[in-house]
Amino acid sequence: MKEMMIKYNPYRLETTILVDGNVPHQKSKLNFGDRRLQEWIEELPDIVFEEYRTRDFHITFHGTILDFEDVESMRQEANKRGFHIEEPTHIPAKEVADKENAISEIFKEIQEGPFDELKKPDVVRAFNLAKSSDFEVNVVATMSAGKSTLINALLRQKLMPAKQEACTATITEIKDNDGDCFTAKAYDTNGQLIQTYPNLTFEIMEKLNSSPEVSKIRAEGNIPFVSSDDVSLVLVDTPGPNNSRDPEHKRATRRMLSESSKAVVLYILNATQLAVNDDNDLLSYVANSMHVGGKQSRDRFIFVVNKLDEFKKGEDSVDASLEKVRSYLKDNGIENANIYPASALTALNIRTILAENDDDDDDEVYEAKGKVRKFNNNPEMHFETKAPLTPSVRGLLEMKLSEARSNGDRKGEALIHCGIVPIEMAIQKRPTFYG
Repeated sequence: MKEMMIKYNPYRLETTILVDGNVPHQKSKLNFGDRRLQEWIEELPDIVFEEYRTRDFHITFHGTILDFEDVESMRQEANKRGFHIEEPTHIPAKEVADKENAISEIFKEIQEGPFDELKKPDVVRAFNLAKSSDFEVNVVATMSAGKSTLINALLRQKLMPAKQEACTATITEIKDNDGDCFTAKAYDTNGQLIQTYPNLTFEIMEKLNSSPEVSKIRAEGNIPFVSSDDVSLVLVDTPGPNNSRDPEHKRATRRMLSESSKAVVLYILNATQLAVNDDNDLLSYVANSMHVGGKQSRDRFIFVVNKLDEFKKGEDSVDASLEKVRSYLKDNGIENANIYPASALTALNIRTILAENDDDDDDEVYEAKGKVRKFNNNPEMHFETKAPLTPSVRGLLEMKLSEARSNGDRKGEALIHCGIVPIEMAIQKRPTFYG
């Protein structure tokens, strides 16, 4: 039996592997370079068999709990295929909380030091924001990508105006508090409170978005796919840099893209309209951030390819479209992107129209049911199979899918296939890496 030692650092994307105490040869496929563990862990058993001619081995893993879960998931799947991998041994690495405490101590020492520049209020505010329990997901897109529709699908209700994306002239922060309804406060360009809304509605949001006086909206309510006990998720709806009437919004969006932080960027691309100038401008900032921020910044960006269900039969394929997106991102300096295919409108209609009405004589209901059939009956439209999920997440997703099928829940099955549930699960995983 072979003994493997794997040491993996998710922050630096560094992997060290020893087999029976020896480093693999220079041309070994076990030299994974700067690939994320989730990209290669499922390949590991076959590589070991190919290079060492054995199906029996034990792994000692030095890394985080989340990555260890993926190692264990790989072991279970490999043993179903005839491997005999013993239960792995875990040597815990420092988790995010440990790093936060160490950073806080260092920052305290800095504040007590002689450098006045590092004591300024904006520096202190930036540090406190970075270490707060709020977990930001910044939603970015150019016109007509379906940004508002995707946010509404995540909220499971129509709250954000979803006309042309140019109507998004404000920055809207939506914080999860598991409340029964949404509340909001509207602010002007000077940060002064304009009005408070104890019961935020779609009609109020339309009015606020069209008001030239409103620059920012801070809302709170229930974001269903997370619990506020776990993490304070904040969805931030950002105007496209060319869509906002407030110049500060453009600067804020670019700062958010350029700075390395714990915030996740949900970048939405329109599958039917790639390579527009606005996208090129935005993607140049994303590429710069991914290069400047280091290898670990890659996981900070989730690229959602929306409207993948709008192609007519025979015109194109989902796989061909995703390959075009991958090439397009690569041409813009973004390699190994985390790409998630989706149909936000299908998800929203299932969670709103079909949740409230089952009348086939209603045109909206009939059309929404047609999309449910399309996603469930066409394997090419099973978007979850094309998402870069970790083994542990994929296992959870397969359980959800099996449960939906067992219960005859066609709508629940279609929600998974149309990509919204994989995106939610990807966001749920991210707080472990960003603290």
